[in-house]
Amino acid sequence: MVAVNSTVRPFFLAWLTLALLLFALGRLTRAGDELAIAGFVTATEQEASEGYFAVGGDTMVVVKQGSSLQRWFQLHSGQRIRVTLESAGPEN
Repeated sequence: MVAVNSTVRPFFLAWLTLALLLFALGRLTRAGDELAIAGFVTATEQEASEGYFAVGGDTMVVVKQGSSLQRWFQLHSGQRIRVTLESAGPEN
């Protein structure tokens, strides 16, 4: 039988308690329900006319052609923006 060191157990319980507390705090703040992406808006003329815009180096945003959102992206091309996505919740 292996003897458990008496100093290891309190540290393990403290770390476990801290981890559970941080997990619960994260769930209560609903931090997992949103995603923020920041970067410069870039698009060629053809991409912009088709509704394709790059935000930063790794995100592509596709918008409906002729929409006000497409016009907004075209006006802000070359500028730094932040796009935040969050869940809308259940629809009734």
